[in-house]
Amino acid sequence: MGVISEDSLKRIARILISILAVGTASFHLYTGAFGTFDALIQRPVHLLLLTALSFCIYPFLGKSENLKARIVDFLLVVLTLISLAYILASHDRYLNTILYVDYPQTLDWVFTILVTALVLEAARRAVGAALPFLALVFLVASYMLATLQIFPGMGFPKIPDYWWVHAIFISTQGLWGIPTMVSATYIFLFVVLAALLEATKVGRFLIDFAISLVGRSTGGPGKVAVVSSSLFGSISGSAAANVYATGVFTIPTMKKFGFEKNFAGAVEVVASTGGQLMPPIMGAGAFVMAEFLGIPYIRIAAAAIIPAFLYYLATFWAVHAEAKRRGLTGLPSDQVRSFKSMMRDEMGQFITFFITIGALVAMLLSGSSLYRAVFITILILLFVSSLRAESRLGPRSFWFALETASKNATMIAMACGVASLIVGILTVTGLGVSFSKLLIDFSHGNVMLLLFAAALLAIILGMGMPTTAAYILAASLIAPALITSGVGKLPAHFYVFTFAIYSTITPPVALAAYAAANISQGDPIKTASLAIKMVMPSFIIPVRYVLHPAILLIGSPFSIITDILLLCIAVIAFEASIFSWPIEDKLTRALFAIGSLVIIFPLMTPRLEGDLIGFGIILLGFVLSLFLGKRRSGV
Repeated sequence: MGVISEDSLKRIARILISILAVGTASFHLYTGAFGTFDALIQRPVHLLLLTALSFCIYPFLGKSENLKARIVDFLLVVLTLISLAYILASHDRYLNTILYVDYPQTLDWVFTILVTALVLEAARRAVGAALPFLALVFLVASYMLATLQIFPGMGFPKIPDYWWVHAIFISTQGLWGIPTMVSATYIFLFVVLAALLEATKVGRFLIDFAISLVGRSTGGPGKVAVVSSSLFGSISGSAAANVYATGVFTIPTMKKFGFEKNFAGAVEVVASTGGQLMPPIMGAGAFVMAEFLGIPYIRIAAAAIIPAFLYYLATFWAVHAEAKRRGLTGLPSDQVRSFKSMMRDEMGQFITFFITIGALVAMLLSGSSLYRAVFITILILLFVSSLRAESRLGPRSFWFALETASKNATMIAMACGVASLIVGILTVTGLGVSFSKLLIDFSHGNVMLLLFAAALLAIILGMGMPTTAAYILAASLIAPALITSGVGKLPAHFYVFTFAIYSTITPPVALAAYAAANISQGDPIKTASLAIKMVMPSFIIPVRYVLHPAILLIGSPFSIITDILLLCIAVIAFEASIFSWPIEDKLTRALFAIGSLVIIFPLMTPRLEGDLIGFGIILLGFVLSLFLGKRRSGV
């Protein structure tokens, strides 16, 4: 018998990786159909299968195709699967273990250390070094302070060493905690749904829909980016991934029709980032928030409607103002199908999208569990798409979609696994409570100072991390301080969630901005700075809904309606001020900015009084602009 060639070995490896990916997706679809397994089965299977897949698709030595260089990856995959087998074999014993009382077996120690190292290394490859490095710092520092008691005066309670095995490995507080649970259930199935929507050509329909809707208008290419990326981002839930998915089309088009390269990148950044605020399918962090708060996901989605609208109102105005200032027009008529023509040609994709998303929303409104609702939505999508030849998925296309879904899920799964580890460390050491107390002491009872510190910390925690992981850390460390200070639970978590999202566009580590700059050939820092400028009101509005949460649909109908109207006026006035359109004189722009800030920052009591003052200042600026306009025209 001859020696198998290297090409044959590579082909076998690709087949095995494909089988692992599809097998992982099939496991989740099975549990979607018949219910999840016990937590200490479902979560380890999910996390460790995707850990093994991470080693397969993110090589130890970069993009090396040399099989000898991949021996390390092969060994790590084997160790991961052995670890999973050990956990499954020990399941019954773990269920009967009295937590923080029974001393673990020697192999429990071994596999606790091994699995922790494997997950951290897989996360380093899939997510980047920032999150696993932070987890390692937390782990080592906490062990030294709480178990070794190297600084006994710091007030850390003494923790026996074997408690770490219980906290990290045997219980559902560490690696198998709430973030991993959310990833193992809702998020993975949403990733499958997104992959199937793309495979049935619904993703392309969203871009065509945006072109027909706003392509001919002033600054059309920029507005196409806003509409298509907001819709696609709501499905994908990842700002950087969304930039690559839609930006390869929208950014070159914006540059071609006159937008400066950094501005073109910034438009795609803010549009893609805002998708994580866009109902009905928001970023993965929203599912975690629902679990943390113990409320239905549909309530989170409802609370996001107005903040998302205000975010995109600011974005649209910024694009329109920039196009007006540069004298840019829309796309040529020969490149834009009419809305009627587009709907006629792509009615099948529209129906597929409408029925699929409509069914999901209807099930959530009826009180169905999110997990079951997503699974049934997948079945509906497969059925509806099978009715048309152009969207019907054959066995090969379906296999490829499941393989893609598993590969796409590795980043989120690894981020959630490491975030679960950090949450477990904070829980067992009490560090989370101590950190909240430090924040409260720092603010000295000043809510505005506390909100500023919370926003800054949420952005810092999110640097270089996926939004989900950033939110989990912020929710564990920062949200409790806000709640203790009197902020409602939903506004507190939504506040840190919002700034965890914004961490993807804030320098110096702005993942979405770097992705957009890579496409636009622009400067990532300039791109990020322009992105912040475009949505600056949305960096301030969270302060208002923390203190007066009407736009989160909390309060009387009158307060909700008045808040929406006033904030729409404030957003437009603020954007008009910073983009110098349609007004140019400095005095009017200053009045617009001041009036907007008076409305957005609800410092005056009663609130309505401050709102009226702010509206009056904006109105004064508007009247002044009319007067100055008449003077300039000689009237």
